[in-house]
Amino acid sequence: MSLGLAAAVAAAQDHEWPDYFTVVTPIVGTANHSLGVAWTSEFSAQTASRARVLPAPNGYARAEWLATGEGDISMLQASDYFDQMDAKEGFATAQAGPADTRVAVMNMITPWGYMVRGDSEIESFKDIGPGTRIAYSPSSSFLVSGVNALLAYRGLGRDDVELIEVGNYGANTRIVVEGRADVAFTSPLSGTSYEAEANPSGLRWLPLPPKDADPEAFARYRAIQPGYVPAEVSSGVPSAMGLNMDHAFQANHVRADADPEFVYKLTKWLDEHYEDFKDDFTHAPMMSMASLETFLKVGALQPLHAGAIRYLKEKGVWTDTFQARQDKLVELAQTRVALWQQTLDEAKEKGIDISPDSAEFAELWKAKREAAGGKLSYGEMVLAIE
Repeated sequence: MSLGLAAAVAAAQDHEWPDYFTVVTPIVGTANHSLGVAWTSEFSAQTASRARVLPAPNGYARAEWLATGEGDISMLQASDYFDQMDAKEGFATAQAGPADTRVAVMNMITPWGYMVRGDSEIESFKDIGPGTRIAYSPSSSFLVSGVNALLAYRGLGRDDVELIEVGNYGANTRIVVEGRADVAFTSPLSGTSYEAEANPSGLRWLPLPPKDADPEAFARYRAIQPGYVPAEVSSGVPSAMGLNMDHAFQANHVRADADPEFVYKLTKWLDEHYEDFKDDFTHAPMMSMASLETFLKVGALQPLHAGAIRYLKEKGVWTDTFQARQDKLVELAQTRVALWQQTLDEAKEKGIDISPDSAEFAELWKAKREAAGGKLSYGEMVLAIE
């Protein structure tokens, strides 16, 4: 061990870390799983603590495992968080529904878009029409929303196209390469996209049309995809570089009641040891304080944890403007969680099944939401914050 590394290890061990903690990531093969392995390996090597990476099968499980304590940290992007707070799809369970969680650190700023095979005749959103075969993975709400948003842009319903259902994120990409689907909603950063790019036909991506190209269509699209920011792709497979796509701020969440001292120390460690892990994975450089600052400057979509705010204050980054938005995000979240608990209690009293397949529970939850705040989705409520 070098003297420099020995000093770093000794300094890290001065902190009273827990014996171990669990970091929940998406499935093996995704960029966020690889990033989780990169930084936790470095952390475990330099401290007396052990960070265990636990890949979850889908976004619903990531939220549930955090809420139930099976995981201490879990990756959620804004669209996941919004869908959870609306209890959409698989989030409509007592364990995976609305929960008061907070951002600790940023993972990546990830592009998301619509992939076709390189020899496809589909070149833009305008080419999506009746009969188009679209990969459909109900394993994660944001993949479902990606399909729904594309259809909304084109003014189409699910019956107008052919949805090819798959069981997981990897298959969502593979069936396009195999020619069984025409288009899939996925990320240019994913390992599955790099593998797909190597196929003989290559890949192409459909650029997100600018808002002024069709304001009404864009409004329909954005109503379903509120947790994204359009930008030029600067990282990922070569076929996507330079294109305009939506980007998601993907963050590590902790429960609101997580130990503030632990979150503060972890946030600080990740910043101070950034150079130790940023070269361990292609996209690890995005797991930086600069990415977290960008998230705050464009308008935070989820509240931050008190431990993270403490460190940002130490660095002189936290502002009154950030605090004002934080206060509104916290109030919105806590109000929604309280409403969810009231709904669960009422459902139990009435003997209503609490599950994604229960039409009666869905109607009760819809009535509760609309009585409390109208028909806006949670994402639209966040975007309405001034």
